[in-house]
Amino acid sequence: LIYFLLSLPRWLPNILTTKMIAIWTLLLLLYNRLLISIVAEDTIMQPTKQYFYAVTGANAGLGLESVRQLASLHAAQHDNGDACSDEDATNMSGVTIFLLCRNPVSAQQAIDSLTSTKECPANVNLKYVPFDSSDRSSVKTATETLSQAIPYGQIIDGLLLNAGGFTSDRSGTLTKNGTTIIAETNLIGHAVLVDGLIQSKTLQKGSRVIFSGSEAGMGEPFAIKWGNELDYYVNILNGKAYKTKMNKNKYKPQDGYGHIKGMIAFYASAMARHHRDIYFATVSPGSTKDTYLMDQGSFPNALNYLVKGFICLSGQHGVDVGAGRYIDALVDEGWGYESGTFVCSKKGYIGEVCDATELKKGRPFGEQAKQDLVFEA
Repeated sequence: LIYFLLSLPRWLPNILTTKMIAIWTLLLLLYNRLLISIVAEDTIMQPTKQYFYAVTGANAGLGLESVRQLASLHAAQHDNGDACSDEDATNMSGVTIFLLCRNPVSAQQAIDSLTSTKECPANVNLKYVPFDSSDRSSVKTATETLSQAIPYGQIIDGLLLNAGGFTSDRSGTLTKNGTTIIAETNLIGHAVLVDGLIQSKTLQKGSRVIFSGSEAGMGEPFAIKWGNELDYYVNILNGKAYKTKMNKNKYKPQDGYGHIKGMIAFYASAMARHHRDIYFATVSPGSTKDTYLMDQGSFPNALNYLVKGFICLSGQHGVDVGAGRYIDALVDEGWGYESGTFVCSKKGYIGEVCDATELKKGRPFGEQAKQDLVFEA
């Protein structure tokens, strides 16, 4: 502007000079206003991402370790990569992890154990949600709680369905819904939760849902001969499959566990085809120490010790490694396995993982017809 004024001819009328100064001043003001609006719009249109996760059976073992690893992954950082102080972190939009557990006391103890040892960063919020996967009313309440807790426009980024195991049932006891306790606890309760969260749009495009699987789902020591009829799978869920002369009319927890873990893998694969915007996978944590799987009361003491001995001889890894498999699937989009995959140990129960369909005993899990039968069942 100064250059322009100095270059004006001396003979130019004063009125023209005044008009030009006014026009240039107006243009500068408009340009400044435009810059301010662009910066403001950029700030409004790019809010800080908030992450939401939910883990069932989160009070101990693999569930608790998964919460610990999730919290650690999302520790607040400055732009230069340095960790934030607690004071800075609390001012940042961060992470909420919902711990879905049956027992409020053990859930609070789990939260206290993480927060008291500084294993939970200040930008990570841990919240307890009552949840019993064997009780449909409890599942419905938990679904409503989660749906209401997630802000409009946000989603559950990752849902880890870890609750279950052998349970304490030794006889194939049925729930009030007519299904075995082991089926309801491991598969059906979780399926109801997922379905409810999809209906409420809390799970949608961008969400990742991980079911806890097991190599037992392929059969141990012999491969399970999966049926080609709907009744075959329905009878596993309602316990009739075990009330036969071949089984001496006796329910065996190891059989029920293997069948249900296998059906979980089939079901997750079917869900991946029904909901292509949501990532689904079944992941075996492998043979893991300190998970209390064999201490749930389903086996008599003598058999319990025998099974524990077999597991130890077969090899085990730490709970951090087992939970690490879950977390890789839950947060890593570059994990390398397509939606619907059953990921298990490549050899035995520990070590390198693979797509179960690469193994002879795991080939049936790639059959869409069987996936659809389990989905319908």
